Amino acid sequence: MQKILHKLSYKLNKSEKNIIVLAALGGMLEFYDFTIYGLFSVYFAKQYFPFNNESLSIITSFAIFIIGYIARPVGGIIFSHMGDSIGRKLVLIITMLIMGLASLVIGLIPTYDKIGMIAPIVLLISRLLQGLAIGGEIPSMIVYVTESMPQKRGYAIGGIIAGSDAGLLVGLGINYIIVHIFSTQQLFDFGWRIPFLLGGLLCFVSYFIRKNLHETKAFSNLHQKAKIPLFEVLNKYPLQLLGSIGITSVMAGFIMLGIIFMPTFITQLAKINNPAFSLYLLIATTITVISAYLTGLIVNKHNPKRFMLFALFAAFIFIIVAFKLIQDNNSLLLGLCIITILQGMFATLSPLLISYIFPPQVRLTGVALSYNLSHTIFGGMSPIIVTWLISKYQITYLAPIAYLMCVIVISLISLRYIHRKITIT
Repeated sequence: MQKILHKLSYKLNKSEKNIIVLAALGGMLEFYDFTIYGLFSVYFAKQYFPFNNESLSIITSFAIFIIGYIARPVGGIIFSHMGDSIGRKLVLIITMLIMGLASLVIGLIPTYDKIGMIAPIVLLISRLLQGLAIGGEIPSMIVYVTESMPQKRGYAIGGIIAGSDAGLLVGLGINYIIVHIFSTQQLFDFGWRIPFLLGGLLCFVSYFIRKNLHETKAFSNLHQKAKIPLFEVLNKYPLQLLGSIGITSVMAGFIMLGIIFMPTFITQLAKINNPAFSLYLLIATTITVISAYLTGLIVNKHNPKRFMLFALFAAFIFIIVAFKLIQDNNSLLLGLCIITILQGMFATLSPLLISYIFPPQVRLTGVALSYNLSHTIFGGMSPIIVTWLISKYQITYLAPIAYLMCVIVISLISLRYIHRKITIT
């Protein structure tokens, strides 16, 4: 056992550990901000979208959520151009400030009853800003750590994804505390605002911490930079881009349906009443962080393409098992843990694989486009598609299973198609 742990242990110097911690800190806070929107939307949906139909209010609130996802590719294009032209570090600093400002605004917006249509419009603008910021933040974080330690990519990606996923954990922890402190009416009245205000303040604090980062050697050593990185990716690397989008689709689907949308699915769609659900989701998300971390350790020693294939085939079987266990209220925790183990694996494997595909002069643009387009298409749309399928066909548990199977197939096809473009060194 000691030998195994020794082989899997991090062999990072102090500087490399600092890079991972500082990069992951931003990802953690931005994942936190996105998570609390999904967790608390059930409380503010009717306050900004006062429809008589509860399902319509939920769908509309998640439509605003999806607008943030739609903004991600735009933010990715803007910030990746900046990152491939000026530097990776600058992007990591600017996106943090934008995210903090947007989160504070969401926490302070008056309701529809008080200011009318201005309320949902301000919410929309704030979500657009968040989408733009995270569209540049996460890809820049991936590129920054992989360029800073190219021979330790597994370690680096596993570390920052575990740190970022910890943002989900923090969001769920805040959710667990708040729903136990305040009554349901208090949550509807003001309690839902607290996580957004807290997230905004934390983002501003982390901005000052992140200023200690240094530019990567890979970028500093570039002798010739692309004039317009976006055009170069589209003209020279279209197949790599499509393959990267497909590989990332399974990560996007599992993050959304396995974590962010899960509270709404359990309470509003599946109508499962379990007082311990908030605690269960907190435990399951802890499993996600551990899974992402261990996956990074393992794939730094083994071929990540083969490991990805194994994970995809395993997911085919285990998502059916997981939702069957969720359907049985007594086995809810086990079902959630199975899904989050898979989610943690894909959250590390997908960005790790796409980090190998694009050359340095357009690397951030290529990663940002593929990562953000995939999350927009396969992550952002999943709540509406699943909610619509359940509403129309009454297939409560089959709908998320079918959706996740689709993204697994897409990832399998993409990995098979693009595998020769991923040169593992």
